[in-house]
Amino acid sequence: MTKSSNRLAPTASPAKSSIISHLTSWAATPKGISTILLGKMAFKIAIASAISLVIAQGLQWEYPFYAVIAAIIVMSSTHGSTLKLGIQRLIGTAIGAVTGAIFAIALGSNFLSLGVSVFLTIFIASSGKFNEAAKLAGYISAIVILSHSQSPWLYAWQRFLETLLGIVVALLANNLIFPARAGTELRRYLSQILVNLEQFYGLVVYCAFTGNYDRPRVDALKLSIIASLRTERELWQEVKKGQTNEPIETRVNEAWEFLIRRIWEHILTMEHTVLTKQQDTFWQILSVQIIQLAQETQNAMLTLATAVKSRQSCLSLTEMEVAIANATQELTRLPQIQQAEYSMDELLRFFTFFYTMQEVGRKLQRMAEMLKHP
Repeated sequence: MTKSSNRLAPTASPAKSSIISHLTSWAATPKGISTILLGKMAFKIAIASAISLVIAQGLQWEYPFYAVIAAIIVMSSTHGSTLKLGIQRLIGTAIGAVTGAIFAIALGSNFLSLGVSVFLTIFIASSGKFNEAAKLAGYISAIVILSHSQSPWLYAWQRFLETLLGIVVALLANNLIFPARAGTELRRYLSQILVNLEQFYGLVVYCAFTGNYDRPRVDALKLSIIASLRTERELWQEVKKGQTNEPIETRVNEAWEFLIRRIWEHILTMEHTVLTKQQDTFWQILSVQIIQLAQETQNAMLTLATAVKSRQSCLSLTEMEVAIANATQELTRLPQIQQAEYSMDELLRFFTFFYTMQEVGRKLQRMAEMLKHP
């Protein structure tokens, strides 16, 4: 008779599960993502500098630390970046080496030679649209002038090779170790911001006609939106520096950063108007059109949220245009408003709210157009 060999599968302890759950939740927060991005970049810089040193020593170069310095400068200033910017940095290195050698021969190693050389190097690199390479070019020209103990041209050539090694290693480290995904993260954050703005917008409009305001929920949404906008701005910088595998022609238009912040400000204006609203009755005259416009606006936000996350490029918000036109047309049909019937404050509150709603719709339309033409 054989004994049963079934064994219970090991289960994680409640404490361990709780820690994992908390870490997973933290990693999804703006602060967590920012910290993880910094950690990944620090790790890549460390790997790039170590590899540069090993290769330079293997080639028996006299000053292998210059390759290490170049790798650190490249990774820390532009976060590794792309092949295009890597080529720009290589051109900047060549400019710095040549300029440094020329001034070392012409003026010697002194403060005048250093000042003029660094100025011209950075000026030439920047004028040639090699902005990311300007600082590195100035650094190369400075060490050629101040540190050469032999032929300036030979010394410049050696520094060029060492810097080239640092650039290549940094480029490989950036693309092979934790490949850049700032573009994907940016799209995810833009999508989440639009979803949160849609909820905030809906609560404000609901308050405008019912007087009921879910302040705890609104406060939570505001905190989430503010944190996401902060991280979104950091991700925009990452994308601009090349920290994305997404081609330039398919990236989200940079104007989205401005437009989404303006929508946030518009909804805050609407909120302020609603909270100062008293027993206003004029609002009810256009309640049908305003509610229709609000519904189309919320639908547009959710549609854009899905589109930007899934990389859709063909998007039309025709219903938004119809809703704006209907509300505007109905407003123009109203008989002349008598000041005796409605107070000036009430009219100002209404028109501030109404035209701000229109502005939100217009900006959403603009964002949809930019998905077609990045």
